[in-house]
Order: sequence, then structure tokens, then C-alpha cells
Amino acid sequence: MAQDAHPSPAAKDAPHAGGHGIGRYIAVWAILLVLTITTVATGRQDLGWVNLPLALTIACIKATLVVLFFMHMSESAGANRLVFVVSLVFVLVMIFGVFGDLWTRAPMTLPSGSPSTLGPEL
Repeated sequence: MAQDAHPSPAAKDAPHAGGHGIGRYIAVWAILLVLTITTVATGRQDLGWVNLPLALTIACIKATLVVLFFMHMSESAGANRLVFVVSLVFVLVMIFGVFGDLWTRAPMTLPSGSPSTLGPEL
């Protein structure tokens, strides 16, 4: 009887283990499928300067959905959430750092600039 009064930790968590339901996963899967189709459709079109920001936005949304729902980050402890948010901020800083460098360069020094006609001196 003493065991019935104090259930084990595994017994306490057992009712909550399957509490997600398959509907949640199907909904997230459907959203990911729509975003993938959107990525393919927009990737085949020339949208000018919008191509890269749109592709990065869709990829970040898809990655966030996978992390939150399939990796159960939405139910994890505060420290894990903090690490996730800090890593997203770090990615944004790195992306804007690269673009900031490209935006402030002279046109001839950009990777798409005209090639130099000067060869190396021998």
C-alpha cells in the first residue's frame, strides 16, 4: 500500500506522455508542406531582390516549426528556450553582418563586379 500512496515519477508522467495527439503533428506537417511548395514555386520565378529574403524567411519559419513541435521545444524548460532564442539572434546578427559588409563595399569589389583586366606582374 505504501507504493500506491507514492507513485513513481514514471507513473506520474505516463498520462501526459501521449497528450499531444496526432492532429497537432498533422497540422504542422501540412504547414511545412505548404511552405515547401511555396519555396519551390518562388524559387522558379525571378522576383529580383526579394528572392533571397523570401527564401531565408521561409526556411527560418520551417526550421522554427520543426524545432518547436517535432523536437518538443515548446514544452521544454526555460534554459532550452533561452538557448534557442539566443541562437536565432546569433544567426540574424551573422546574416546582417554579411549583408552589411556587402552593402557598404564599392561596386567593383563585390563578387558580382566586373573582373579586372590587370594581370599579375611577372
